[in-house]
Amino acid sequence: MSRNICKKTRLILQSCFLLLLFFSAPCILAQKVSTAVDRKDILIGEKIHYNIKFTFPSSDYQVLFNIPDSIPHFYLVNKTKSDSVEMGNYLVQQKIVLTSFDSGKWSIPSFPVRVQKGSSVYTLNTDPVLIDVRYSPEDTTGIYDIKPPINVFVVENSWLIIAATVLTLLVLLYLLWQYIKQRKCRKKPLFGSPQSAYREAMDALEELSKNFSGSKDEVKPFHASLSDILRQYNSRMQQSNMMTKTTGELLLCFKEKNLGADTLSAIAEVLRKNDAVKFAKFIPLQTESKNTWEQMKNILSSLQQFYQTPKSQV
Repeated sequence: MSRNICKKTRLILQSCFLLLLFFSAPCILAQKVSTAVDRKDILIGEKIHYNIKFTFPSSDYQVLFNIPDSIPHFYLVNKTKSDSVEMGNYLVQQKIVLTSFDSGKWSIPSFPVRVQKGSSVYTLNTDPVLIDVRYSPEDTTGIYDIKPPINVFVVENSWLIIAATVLTLLVLLYLLWQYIKQRKCRKKPLFGSPQSAYREAMDALEELSKNFSGSKDEVKPFHASLSDILRQYNSRMQQSNMMTKTTGELLLCFKEKNLGADTLSAIAEVLRKNDAVKFAKFIPLQTESKNTWEQMKNILSSLQQFYQTPKSQV
């Protein structure tokens, strides 16, 4: 008799425990993690502010964020420590700053978040966020008229065409031979000495700043010269013509050099701002132009340090 009572009591206690577990688990799981980004469309090198929030009825909950240092197609610029605030409810949040140098549509993946209350531990996942990364803003200037047909001059006598083609080939071969002959004789680099590139770039920056009074007419040439100084310096350091490359092509070249995320982001920001002044008629304040000049000076210093570092240490 007593054995049956004990058995029934045990069953009742087990059932109560299971019911308690069943009803308490949704209370924890009902607390959904909230994710937000300040933008979903960026240009290469622009920053994304990504925020993860958790709200609880009390401070009895502990949240353990697991944000990896490496995220596919993204650079982790900054990750702050998680903080908590009591505003009626208990708010826990984690803020991170990301950027990307790969054009395309990429997803910030789902991150696991551990929630602990007492001895109970649960794992929730953030929602993935799709980010559109572009080289340049979309062209919204509209549709243009189709150009009219071009009149083509046709030569009826084919022998004239053959003679002109042969003569042109002979001239090109002669010029190519002269070029190879002269190149063998000279030993100096094609774009000047890399050793003096940094000093000359810094001198050009100082001269540019000295002659800049801040007037409206000087703003566009000032910012265009900043980009040209960077292109000229990089042309000499890499012995390759960077003067005709677009901003997107230039950023891609820097990305392939495995520069740090901070330096890449700074280069992208300065080049975008200079393009906005040059092509979009953006007129910054004089203080903004001076800040851009300071950024370019810091960029050149970082690049010089990068180029002087032995390749095995890069």
